[in-house]
Amino acid sequence: MSFHEDIKKFALLVEERKVHINNEELTKQSIIIPFLQLLGYDVFNPLEVKPEYVADFGKKKGEKVDYAVFKNNNPIMFIEAKAINEKLENHDAQLSRYFNSSPEVRLGILTNGIRYKFFTDLNENNIMDNLPFYEFDLENLKDSDIEVLQKFRKDFFEVENMISFAEELVYMSNLQKNLKELFRNPSDDFVRFLIKDFSDTRITINVIDRFRPVVKKAISMTLLDIVSQGILKGGDEVEENIKEIKSQDETEKLDEAQKDIEGKRKIITTEEELIIYDNIKNMLLQANKDISDINYKDTTGYFGIFIRTVNRWFIRISLDYSIKYVVTKLPIDKVNEIVPQEFKVEEAPKGIGVSRVIINSYEDIERLQELIITCFEEVDK
Repeated sequence: MSFHEDIKKFALLVEERKVHINNEELTKQSIIIPFLQLLGYDVFNPLEVKPEYVADFGKKKGEKVDYAVFKNNNPIMFIEAKAINEKLENHDAQLSRYFNSSPEVRLGILTNGIRYKFFTDLNENNIMDNLPFYEFDLENLKDSDIEVLQKFRKDFFEVENMISFAEELVYMSNLQKNLKELFRNPSDDFVRFLIKDFSDTRITINVIDRFRPVVKKAISMTLLDIVSQGILKGGDEVEENIKEIKSQDETEKLDEAQKDIEGKRKIITTEEELIIYDNIKNMLLQANKDISDINYKDTTGYFGIFIRTVNRWFIRISLDYSIKYVVTKLPIDKVNEIVPQEFKVEEAPKGIGVSRVIINSYEDIERLQELIITCFEEVDK
């Protein structure tokens, strides 16, 4: 039986069992331990899964997380369990205490057996993020959830891959949210962009308002065409691909897909990013700042510049997508006071910072000198 089928079957079993589960201990025994077994962990091996693992935080002693999952003798995952009928919203802080006390742990899961919230430390090293990078509900399980869960199986789990995947999920979630909003309510700029090439009329607000319902209808029809014709899968090859997938073991296919994705997501530091790095150091040097501890780290999502350690970053730059931007830890209001008026300032994507400044190219960095210096000073206090 494939992992996909195992998870589906497990979800049905939980649906049957839940009416008989009324406390935390039963939740652990009937749901959470079987879930860990599905992910491939030996729950009866104390070298792999340790219940009631001590995770002291500060002056608090005897703090114990419900389960610590180990790999190569190191804890890699904390799981905090609650009763099946308990809401999880009030317990993030408890998991955070355990997580922050153990620098080697990069994944925390909070669950009541039905809902699962996955946390890591994308914003600051060894400090659990306030928001989960992923969550799912066994009562509303989707195929996409099962694909995500593949990444957390014992055979596939690697910390660095998990962090990159968590970043990807955060970006995808925000992109999906933005695209849905854009498709439901096309902005003026989006309508203007779509009609500029085929309309000789001067594009005024009235013209945009007239075209907006046409654009919404065109979007709906296009999405239907994509789904029905299988454009995303290569048109005529769709039926062939579906037959091929059905004829092969699903887990094997997912493993191959994962390797293919990882091969394509190599980190390449570009010449533009290195120019930005040198320019920022020169700016700070001219402002009489000590740049001896400045360094950079390139990732699949952004190019970060930091002081001494990566969690003390002060600027992150993204040039790899159609929207190029600079991310800071400063609030939006403060950034608006600093940057020239022609720059658009907005909330940064979840998980990578507080605010971001939209730029046209890497050359715009030179016009953000005051912002760069302020960000540096904020971190170098």
